[in-house]
Amino acid sequence: WFALGALGCLTVPVVALAIVLIMGLNTLGGVLDGVRGIFNPPPPVYNFYAPALVLDRVQSLSQLTVTRYNFSNVVTSERDLPYVLSALYRDRLTMVIVGHVNAGIDLSKMTEDDIRSDGETLTLRLPAPELQDCFLNERGSYVISRDTGLFTSGAPDLDLEARRFAVQEFRNAALEDGILELVNEQAAATLTGFLSAFAPADGQPIRIVTTPPDPLAPHPPSCQ
Repeated sequence: WFALGALGCLTVPVVALAIVLIMGLNTLGGVLDGVRGIFNPPPPVYNFYAPALVLDRVQSLSQLTVTRYNFSNVVTSERDLPYVLSALYRDRLTMVIVGHVNAGIDLSKMTEDDIRSDGETLTLRLPAPELQDCFLNERGSYVISRDTGLFTSGAPDLDLEARRFAVQEFRNAALEDGILELVNEQAAATLTGFLSAFAPADGQPIRIVTTPPDPLAPHPPSCQ
């Protein structure tokens, strides 16, 4: 009985010491893990589909020009004179005019409200397409002929009026041919490819929603 009693008394401090050692090792292991974590931090987790990040990616493109129409035509400009005075004061200008009409989407108009994610699909709503600029290719444009009357040397603004008329005709032809609708199609394809290049392999599918052209939107000064 004495031996058993002594053994029982020794068991208590041994168990207590074991508990202290185990807890100490766990604590020491936690401290060491913390130290290792300082010098070897875990890799950061990136969320590509955060609206602010997507918006920054898209707005970096700013004015997205996706469509250009090229035109070339012969334009005639002349003074409107009675037949009797035409022989004396006529002024007729014939030109070959080459012009271009650019159209695209102003991505700087997008806000975070235009970017939505339902957990399965990332949806971007684009601003309405618009004309960006209309301009003439002066190197490709030239005067074919200039016919003046007996008492006139030619009005200095006749060629300028011919150019203005050509720009308006090119603009109208581009709009009637559906240049803004084509912008929507090409912009959706361009942005889908652009954003997919930055997306993770297992990222959400991207859906681009376009906005119909606004028929009342003002044209840029170069297209007026």
